[in-house]
Amino acid sequence: MGKLTYLRPHRGDIKPVLLLLTSHRLDCFLICTRCLERYTDLDRLKHIYVVANALGSEHQALAKRFVARHHNATLVERGPRGLVPAVLAAQNEILAAHMDDVIIKLDEDLFVTPHWLEHLIDGYCDHAERPDVPLVMPLVPISPPGRHVLNRFLRISYPSERAMYGGPPIEENWVYHRWMWEKLLHENLAEVYLHDLQPKYGYVGYLTINCVIFDQRIMRLVLPFPTNRVAGQTTSDEKAFNLALSSCKMKVAVLGRSIAHHYSFSKCEDYLRSHVSIDEVWRYMQGASAHPAATRQCRVPSGPSELTLLRAGG
Repeated sequence: MGKLTYLRPHRGDIKPVLLLLTSHRLDCFLICTRCLERYTDLDRLKHIYVVANALGSEHQALAKRFVARHHNATLVERGPRGLVPAVLAAQNEILAAHMDDVIIKLDEDLFVTPHWLEHLIDGYCDHAERPDVPLVMPLVPISPPGRHVLNRFLRISYPSERAMYGGPPIEENWVYHRWMWEKLLHENLAEVYLHDLQPKYGYVGYLTINCVIFDQRIMRLVLPFPTNRVAGQTTSDEKAFNLALSSCKMKVAVLGRSIAHHYSFSKCEDYLRSHVSIDEVWRYMQGASAHPAATRQCRVPSGPSELTLLRAGG
């Protein structure tokens, strides 16, 4: 009997569903959507859901205009303000309806760069048959995984400034926020990093949820997200993902050759805004560069049994 061969469609056949969450950062949302439209063929996406959480009138109008410009976009408005219950309940409904699709989740303060979608799909393809790596994210400098992947580069490139990129956790390290944005804006840190031949992936056991691609391998472990406090504590989709990663001893692949930019974590936002204006960030994002996109083939596994068949099929 001849060996079974499984056809693998071109990666262009993968049409992810984009889930964009927005709530109160109007200026960030504006840059986020501008970058999406500037650097993405949005027809490559199966559908775009803009999950709008208790928006003000101007913010709501901008969200409606963005959706109206794209035939494959839907605005999902939910309240009251907060992840629990409104946003997590909306995500539960959307993800349950797309269990067989590839999902990209994006936050309003995450700004994409050229070829971001191609790189993200390429990373997904490289790990689609690995049950131990169910999530892929770009390198985001202002995030714990991004800082981890950048560690060697920063130590070699800025040895005398270690105090600026060390210290407290990134989520509350306002010194790092300001220092990183100033390096990006004024010293071409991203361009210098991408100019060198960096490892294609770094692997970490946790994620921040600002920009990530995944499928049913992780969705079946985390859905439905809780829509009430757990043991009296607030919860989030990020906590659910990280608990699953930890309990199942899985990893997140961080792209080494594709950078996306997170403006700030909430504890550092007010300070950062007083030193790095959002207008300056937008001027920078208009000229953002990225490593050229790769070209390869990939197929989407439909479940655990499919993973086994792919490996056995060669």
